[in-house]
Amino acid sequence: MFVVVTLLLAACGSAAPPVAERSTIEERQTAVALQARPTLVPLTPGPTRTPSPPSPGLEAAMELRADDPRALGSPNAPVTIIEFTDFECPFCQQFFRETRPQLLTQFVETGIVRLVARDFPLVSIHASALSAAIATRCAADQGQYWPMYERLFATHQEEWGGVPKRDREVFVGFATDLGLATETFRACLNDPASEQAVQAELNAAARLGINSTPNFLVNGQILKGALPLSAFAKLIAQATGQPNP
Repeated sequence: MFVVVTLLLAACGSAAPPVAERSTIEERQTAVALQARPTLVPLTPGPTRTPSPPSPGLEAAMELRADDPRALGSPNAPVTIIEFTDFECPFCQQFFRETRPQLLTQFVETGIVRLVARDFPLVSIHASALSAAIATRCAADQGQYWPMYERLFATHQEEWGGVPKRDREVFVGFATDLGLATETFRACLNDPASEQAVQAELNAAARLGINSTPNFLVNGQILKGALPLSAFAKLIAQATGQPNP
């Protein structure tokens, strides 16, 4: 059974209204969320706890594999973090800007964590989230998933956002800038199978208990919201049997 850690103020959800830009209230809610500490399961006593890898069922559901183009870090890392993201979610963008760089430096680049991205576009409130998810998948087909991921989060609400037809053309421009084969990318973007793949991934995530963004699975334990690095560090320590940082 998954252990659920919830901090709703730091996550986008299907019940939330559309967000064109971050309001004063949202900024205040985010500040409160970042100051809060989620409730975590206590560490198992003893210094020799064996790391618990993701279950085979989780690996199959999320199609985890060693050569995954949407993964960063060693396939042999003791901890796998699956990030469920929506490229129009302001809290996902907050995670991208504030926590992700620290997570990469301290845990991914040191071989402790493998970070895997998966799509969870909240199409009912984010009009271009599905197109953005498809765009990153099409970039992944040409080995450029992470550059597209970073470009989308870095430019949301500045160069694109909320207007699917216009935004799709912006994504094609991004692909050209990244050196992708533009017509191949465009064909992938327009292929119904690409949308079906995103929807299938969203459905699989929902069956695992994912219901907002950003959500994370840390070796199978759910962590919800754009939380600070300390929240991840505690679960990483728990999964590896190391002392709390």
